[in-house]
Amino acid sequence: MFVGHYAAAFALKGKEKGASLGWLFIAAQFVDILFFPFALWGLETMEFVPGFTETNDFKMVFPYTHGLVGSIGWSILFAGVYFLLSGRKKTNGKAIAIILGLGVLSHWVADLFVHTPDLPLFQGEPKFGFGLWHNKAATFGLEAVLLVAGLWYYLRKTKATSTIGNYLAIVFVVFLLVINYLNYYVLPANHDIMGLTISALASYFLFAGMAFGVDKTRG
Repeated sequence: MFVGHYAAAFALKGKEKGASLGWLFIAAQFVDILFFPFALWGLETMEFVPGFTETNDFKMVFPYTHGLVGSIGWSILFAGVYFLLSGRKKTNGKAIAIILGLGVLSHWVADLFVHTPDLPLFQGEPKFGFGLWHNKAATFGLEAVLLVAGLWYYLRKTKATSTIGNYLAIVFVVFLLVINYLNYYVLPANHDIMGLTISALASYFLFAGMAFGVDKTRG
């Protein structure tokens, strides 16, 4: 799953308006932000197997970032670092920290629907995944539905602080869906781990930066 992860960011922002949408975008992709460098360093692995699924060729072993225990650990760490650095100074700091932690953990839950059975509890068996990646159209459709639902909740729970705030979030989500379409149906498969790492990390931080901007138009 790619842009579908941001559905949780929008929904969690709607739940706790004090949280930053930009930081929630980073939280939602945090374990992937860790995974790509971990794969480069050999701590986890990404093997490219042509035709492995209809959606991508990724065969991955990633217990430290995508195991359920690891994901819970990263969510606690993310929330704890936020609280120590910033949350202690806010009356709702604990609530924001919890929301950010849930943003990190949401990645594992969303991945469960699309991954092949490669998501462990920690290491080895059992591994989980419903395998929706075997159907590209269904995967794209699920991500679109989740993202639009998250946007709907976000728009319902927040108010525009300027005229552009009435439209910018919608334009942003349309942009994300176009990027996802290009990623799934137009761009060639990338089997270079270094190139894939650079493009993935650049996308994650670009989208987070855009989310920070969107966040300033609604409150």
